[in-house]
Amino acid sequence: MIPASKALSSIEQAILGARRDEDRLTKMLTSATEDAARMRAQQAEAFRALARLKLDALARDEVVGRLDSAERNALEALRKRKTTLDALASDRSDLVAAMAAAEKARDAAAERLGKAVEAVEDQADRTKDRLAHDDGWLEQSRLVSEAEAKAAAAAEKASQSEADRDEKRKPYDEDPLFSYLWSRGYGTSDYSAWAIVRFFDAKVARLIDYDTARPNYYMLNEIPKRLREHANRLEQAAAEARAQGEAFERKALEADGIVALEAAATAATEAHEKADAAVEELEAKLTALDERQTDLLDGSKDASLNSAVEGLATAIAREDLASLYKQAMATETPEDEKIVRTLRDIEPKLARREAEAEEVRKAAVDLARKRAELEQSRDNFHRSGYGNPRGQFADGALIGSIITSVLQGAMTSKNLNDALGKGFSVRKPPRGGGSFGGGLRFPSSPSRPSMPSPPRSRGGFRTGGRF
Repeated sequence: MIPASKALSSIEQAILGARRDEDRLTKMLTSATEDAARMRAQQAEAFRALARLKLDALARDEVVGRLDSAERNALEALRKRKTTLDALASDRSDLVAAMAAAEKARDAAAERLGKAVEAVEDQADRTKDRLAHDDGWLEQSRLVSEAEAKAAAAAEKASQSEADRDEKRKPYDEDPLFSYLWSRGYGTSDYSAWAIVRFFDAKVARLIDYDTARPNYYMLNEIPKRLREHANRLEQAAAEARAQGEAFERKALEADGIVALEAAATAATEAHEKADAAVEELEAKLTALDERQTDLLDGSKDASLNSAVEGLATAIAREDLASLYKQAMATETPEDEKIVRTLRDIEPKLARREAEAEEVRKAAVDLARKRAELEQSRDNFHRSGYGNPRGQFADGALIGSIITSVLQGAMTSKNLNDALGKGFSVRKPPRGGGSFGGGLRFPSSPSRPSMPSPPRSRGGFRTGGRF
């Protein structure tokens, strides 16, 4: 078993690790893109040199002007993109560091809260043990047990009587003549009718022996009603006896110092809520940065950069420059030999660097997708109420293995959610169970959803909920 807070910490540490890897990939992508742009600029410079060497003044000015314009546009777009990515990377780095510190603080707060809860429950157990030898509490417990036994017996008797009533009244309800006279209140002070109607009603009553059937039917309905009222009175008496017993127990708890421990649990919960809110705020900021960075890494969403780089590539790949390059290769002279060699060297390096940049971009996008899977599981963790201070998971190693598999792409958030759901349980409450002392006074629910409170039972401790 591992505490629920440890499982959550494992998920969030994996998310932070993924973000750090994304930042590393982003830096690699920026570097590769800058290298490719630099090589494009070198290509453009080489072609400008060839144009100056091989073409007449008019053609030379046209080629040089076209290359200069395309290169300026591409370099400006890259500069803007680099500036934006650098700013994002800096902000992300700061937020990731802040997130790591906030999660560490939240984990420490969760641990303190768990210990504070255990301290309250342990004290309740000790008080329970002490009262087990207290004559006053034993007498009060006897009165509660007797009152509850009487209430339970009366409730059972009332339920049986109601079932018998429903069965035995069928012949009466299915007789239309009896139902007619009963509905009119025949034979009672409520009955009112014209003389002719009275005459025929009397004949019908004699025909079905209504005067005998009516009191039987009345008692058939009245007895269950009285029994239920009696059962309700006994249940109220049992509730009052329980309240007296709980007041006795609460007084004993307070005498043993439970109030200070409950106050410490309240303070620990408030500290945990504050730490959790800090983490949640940073999560929201990181999510916004993640979306911006994803858009920058997605070439289809950065139209200005794509247009500028493609414009430079198109300018270099024009037919007249291709012909100029072929001519220089065919008639190498000392003047153009160095230029041709430069162009030959640049081409494979450029293709390789652009391919590397695309691979890094795909890896960054894929890692962001895997991180998003873990974030879905983290959000499901909170929605499902696994943050209960007494929450625990059966197999921490399995959870860690699935987290690793999600990062490797072999599993998804669904696999992790299923494992969390199957392995989750809540640590048993104090030995007494249900409502000892009226229930231990834990603080209200934290900012994120937690486990719903278990139903209150009769007798024992009531410490399972309201965290």
